[in-house]
Amino acid sequence: MKIDNFALIIGGMKCGTTSLFNLIAQHPQVSPCFYKEPAFFSSNKRFSKGIDYYQSLWKWNPSSHKIALEASTAYTRIHRTDFNSAENIAKFKDRANFKFIYILRNPIDRIESECNHLIARRNKQIEKLVADGIDSSIINTSRYSWQIKEYYSRFPAENILLLNFEDLKTCPPILIRNICDFLEIDSNYTFKGLGNIHHDRNDKRLTKSWHELNIPMKKYISYSSSKIPYEYKRIIHNIFGSKRESSFKLSSEQRKNIMSMLEDDISKLEQNYRFSVSNWRIST
Repeated sequence: MKIDNFALIIGGMKCGTTSLFNLIAQHPQVSPCFYKEPAFFSSNKRFSKGIDYYQSLWKWNPSSHKIALEASTAYTRIHRTDFNSAENIAKFKDRANFKFIYILRNPIDRIESECNHLIARRNKQIEKLVADGIDSSIINTSRYSWQIKEYYSRFPAENILLLNFEDLKTCPPILIRNICDFLEIDSNYTFKGLGNIHHDRNDKRLTKSWHELNIPMKKYISYSSSKIPYEYKRIIHNIFGSKRESSFKLSSEQRKNIMSMLEDDISKLEQNYRFSVSNWRIST
């Protein structure tokens, strides 16, 4: 079954993409991907399977669905992959229409959240690493302007929606209505759970990595995103994972240094894309 319209939540990492995906997926005119984060356009192995394989990842009903939804944050982490996801997606512009949703969060909050994510899912060495000095790849994920320019250079501006994470927390009804208008689906639909924002894992729900989990018969279970749907992964982690009681915080000096490093990128967000970042500077 050929799908003509796709909506891709392309990031940012630790910016509420899971909550956003779960909200939009409720809409009867939206077909959610079997796997929230297929990462098709950022994986050589998956991308080599071709666009027909990609389209097979949806249970598409042409009589009710208007758009196919997925959420892969790797699509805006060009510094962490050999693949340029925007370039790969653009190769199929003649086969389908793509719209992109990019939700942005205060860089300091996002970086702290990612550090906690790494600490909880790996080991104590990572905790020491982020305490001594934040890895450049973590900082680069918060270079939002640098990431999103790859899409603006290949797709019409009207096909790209930039969102503020704070709006997802404080005024989700307005934000979700804007998304519906952007996706050209019924904005009068009543969404459930607009106040349940799973934006962070600092709330003592941090879990061990897949390889550290003590799961019976684990060697017979594949954790590949192409094998186990996202919601099943969450259930497995919640059952067999372990909680973390403390959370990592950047020092005042680290915050100042990081914001100084990101200043040029933040300014471009304001100037080139008219994205308001006033609260980010105040918080540091």
